[in-house]
Amino acid sequence: MAVDCSTLSSVTLCPTFWAGLGAGLSVLLSAIGAGLGIGISGPAIAGAGVERPEVMLKTFIATILAEALAIYGLVVGLLSVFAITPTLTIEKGVRIFAAGLTMGAAALGSGFGIGAAGSAMASATAEKPEIFSRAVISLILAEALAIYALVTGLLLLFTG
Repeated sequence: MAVDCSTLSSVTLCPTFWAGLGAGLSVLLSAIGAGLGIGISGPAIAGAGVERPEVMLKTFIATILAEALAIYGLVVGLLSVFAITPTLTIEKGVRIFAAGLTMGAAALGSGFGIGAAGSAMASATAEKPEIFSRAVISLILAEALAIYALVTGLLLLFTG
């Protein structure tokens, strides 16, 4: 049953509010996570590039994976906005909110992980370039958390 938000005295029952909040949290928290990942790993990548210019492009993968977090959040956020219709039910509004919160919170945590792992990877690769393939595994595992959240968010948006 659709709820008319203009006649409500409390915003907590308005499904459009919850859906919009979820879309906003998805984009906002994912962008913060991406910024943290880039901001934490960036100086180490630059330092590794100064020490050994040949490893600069290899270690730059941390920046690319961190930026992907913002893209995941944008995808969930845009799909959430497109799901907001005049006939939105409170159940669907809360599902959209949950999808956005899941994506945003996971991207925030993943951003910390990518930043820390990318920083360590850049420093280790500058010292011993042959360990790059082993050092990048923790970076990929930190990114996988955001991919799991993307899948969960999409399932929340498109089921039920």
